[in-house]
Amino acid sequence: MPNANKYKSIGVSVDTYNKIVEIASKERRNISQQLSLLVDAEYSDQGFKASKPAKVYAGGLSSVIED
Repeated sequence: MPNANKYKSIGVSVDTYNKIVEIASKERRNISQQLSLLVDAEYSDQGFKASKPAKVYAGGLSSVIED
């Protein structure tokens, strides 16, 4: 079982999932690596400093969206 302090699951729409799979395949990365790369780039573009970890609230951040 994965370490809950190191990995978290998120839900995305099937359309978003298919897009990230396509990008990852083209870039020859796995989905996790590709998503990390995209998030890191946006994090930097937003002006956050990489040396300061993001705040994590008790239980993590989650939401459920029903279509």
